[in-house]
Amino acid sequence: MIPTRFEYLAPRTVAGLVAALDGESRLLAGGTWVVPEMERAESRPRRVVDLRHAGLATISVERSRLCLGAMCTYSDLLASEDVARHAPLLHTMAAGVTGGAALRNQATIGGSVAAARPQSDVPATFVALRANVVVAGPAGVRRVPVAELFLDAGRTVLAAAEVITGFEVPSSRAFAHGYVKVKRGGSSWPIATAAVLLRLDDAGRCADVRLVLGGVEPVPLTVDLSGLLGRPLGDEELDAAAAQAADAVSVPWTDVLAPGEYRAAVAGPVARRALAMARAGIGKRAARPGTEGERHG
Repeated sequence: MIPTRFEYLAPRTVAGLVAALDGESRLLAGGTWVVPEMERAESRPRRVVDLRHAGLATISVERSRLCLGAMCTYSDLLASEDVARHAPLLHTMAAGVTGGAALRNQATIGGSVAAARPQSDVPATFVALRANVVVAGPAGVRRVPVAELFLDAGRTVLAAAEVITGFEVPSSRAFAHGYVKVKRGGSSWPIATAAVLLRLDDAGRCADVRLVLGGVEPVPLTVDLSGLLGRPLGDEELDAAAAQAADAVSVPWTDVLAPGEYRAAVAGPVARRALAMARAGIGKRAARPGTEGERHG
């Protein structure tokens, strides 16, 4: 039971959402974060603004971009052929999210990004995909690279009267991917995650690689692996990349799940596993008829 009184609004348009927001409002998406906080009286908003009726759960492809509404759930991602085709990393992430079917059917990608919690799966995945977040506010619509959205744990660049309405994700059909996380148990939130996109050239050398770690710092951490470009990805190269990932952690995140020292220690191994998964995925793609063109764009 929620112990405090509040006004409830459920606008049916984005303009209505923006008009309803002020510094004392709280947005309600899937409710997996907001409702428990209100039940514990950790959050006492004057007004709750429900996003569920504003038409923000669409999925489409426009000019090789995957367009996702902020209210898309993990189940929506898993059911979409467009997501599986243009952002398989996002599909893999959604398949392994903590919480089972109940959470997959309720939690939303927009809510996860807006909450900016280091232990969430979604933020680092969107950073690796080089997605833009679509934001509506009193001044109109703006687009912000997801990598530039996060200021600190639980803090974003969003103003009080702005709302995330969706995401634009460049197609990553030409890439293999890897997604690995460390958890205390099956029902635990992640302690550390690693999202990888990888593309090799015709000679089997690294043509493009992206590695983003989640959970190890207050915001997603992009690791510069440009030194791998033009090189074959053998075990020695993966070991060097893992060491570089570990060295990149400068402000390790501590919470009730794990101290910062532990997160820093697992950053390298989780990065290596994700890179190895992506490398193995290239071989699988090449072995499937009709995938060679996708591999090379």
